[in-house]
Amino acid sequence: MAASNRGRLETGGDLSPGEHLRREIERLDLDQVAVSKATRVSRQTINNIVNDRQPISRAMSAKLGRLMGHSSDYWLRKSYPRQTGNRDQAASSFARKSGVLVNHQIVRAVKDGVLGIEPFTAANVRMAAIDLTLGDAVLTSDGETANVGGRKAFFLKPGRAVQARTRERIGFPNDYVGRVGVMHRMGTFGIIASLGFQIEPGFDGHVHFCMFNAGGAPFRLRGGEPVLRLEITALSARPMPASG
Repeated sequence: MAASNRGRLETGGDLSPGEHLRREIERLDLDQVAVSKATRVSRQTINNIVNDRQPISRAMSAKLGRLMGHSSDYWLRKSYPRQTGNRDQAASSFARKSGVLVNHQIVRAVKDGVLGIEPFTAANVRMAAIDLTLGDAVLTSDGETANVGGRKAFFLKPGRAVQARTRERIGFPNDYVGRVGVMHRMGTFGIIASLGFQIEPGFDGHVHFCMFNAGGAPFRLRGGEPVLRLEITALSARPMPASG
């Protein structure tokens, strides 16, 4: 596309397919590399499309439809209406902020300093959550502290409980909330985790919890091993300060 035509589309009138795709990529907190991997086409192909150097083929429209939630015919349009003013900005911000964070959003939020997860291990990021690991000590029901750091371990016997905390320190801004549950692997062994319903907006600290062995065999606990799974949700608005 000639530079003059692209300028006309960007400053007024309808959007070209490439410009519209670029805005959708930004709205969904993606980048061209992520779209390339998800659609299994080259990064150069995505770059050519968003810069209107290459049209969207029917095969590509089907891939974009599966990725972005529109029909394949939607991506074969010659132009797209432009929304203007604060309504467009508010809609884009809402779509980008609200909802459960998926893997690449979690990584980006930590990288940009929006979320605090320290230490952060990218390998612990799942499709729509992140695994939290056990700290280096647990407190038994007898009031004794057991060191589980390094190669040390503690075997939680059936019918007994320990108090523990995550190795990771979590820091949430005021418009994020988290929900935590026990790892599926532990649940199959009868390990029950007791903790608060959610990680509140503005939370800063380690997640403390209690583990109870409701199974029939001792369960090994070792520091640094995944024990909880954290789902992170970006709220559509900042909550009002709590009264009282």
